[in-house]
Amino acid sequence: MMIHVAFCLDQSYVMPCGVAMNSICANTPDPVCFHALISSNVTDEARQQMESMVVSHGKTIEFHVIDSSNVDGTYSNADIGYISKSTYYRFLIPDVLPADVSKVIYLDGDLITLDSLRPLWDTELGPEEPAAIVGDWGADDVRHHNAIGIPMSQPYYNCGVMVLNLDCWRKEGLGAICLKHAQEHDYPYMDQDVMNVLLGSRIKRLHFKYNCLILLLTTPEEELRLEKDKYFDEIHEACKHPVILHFVGDRKPWHEGCPFSSEWLEYKAASPWKDVPLQQMPYTLWLAVKYLARRDSDVQDIDSVAAPMVALAVRLAQRHPRAFSLFRKVVWTLAKKYHLLEKQ
Repeated sequence: MMIHVAFCLDQSYVMPCGVAMNSICANTPDPVCFHALISSNVTDEARQQMESMVVSHGKTIEFHVIDSSNVDGTYSNADIGYISKSTYYRFLIPDVLPADVSKVIYLDGDLITLDSLRPLWDTELGPEEPAAIVGDWGADDVRHHNAIGIPMSQPYYNCGVMVLNLDCWRKEGLGAICLKHAQEHDYPYMDQDVMNVLLGSRIKRLHFKYNCLILLLTTPEEELRLEKDKYFDEIHEACKHPVILHFVGDRKPWHEGCPFSSEWLEYKAASPWKDVPLQQMPYTLWLAVKYLARRDSDVQDIDSVAAPMVALAVRLAQRHPRAFSLFRKVVWTLAKKYHLLEKQ
């Protein structure tokens, strides 16, 4: 039985999505049809690269070019620079995919699969259940619940991995409803918050192994027990045997020194993007380090002062991910305290 998998992307996410597709091809022996909802700026060369790769694995791919005006008026959070407005294309999936496709797995581009998607695909959804999604770790707290107006009794979900019941979405016109809501509200996590506000109470919860956030691997077990005692055993299992590894946040596996990126780099090395160089540390973290250095130095060449701190961050990320996580928290806390994240 064909497994349908959807990605939403613009040109900047061609390589990450391509690597994610490559990991699926390597780990899912079943027939897979990829649906790429792409912006008009995705080049013909990029499309050919993705198509040749998936076809070489015996899979298929369909491209759906999206008119960006469809998401005009939606909010773009400048504090989350790694998310573009193409993320809202997911609300168009029910109308863009063929009518005979009744279910699809939606995936963000900043992840890889380490096992078959067949068990995830076999997730059963009731006629009134629009989606099956994994709970979030980083944003599932009282502050964010209050910010978007949902009760603490309702779980918060990370929408980077979803099994969508397209029959339900089409019947109720949920895509148009979600998009309209996105145009009327400026939520911090954009489309994800829209999903949680409008559909959160109807979502079926998935096991954490289907969306193992990188944060779970860098968070001390004591903190996990304190914050997520109810799901600790499930989270522990997910960290040991993840089906999908999701690099949430501004540290991506295509950045130098990203923790736990070795598997992602292997799939990149076996893809058409093997020669694409890795990027430097995310700009926002660099700014934080740089201006902390400026605050404690009178020299003119601030980059020379900040560089050792950045080098330390990269070494920590490579060798001691948990220590890097603590380092990053300290840097961000100080940077916010002294208002250092504004571009100078």
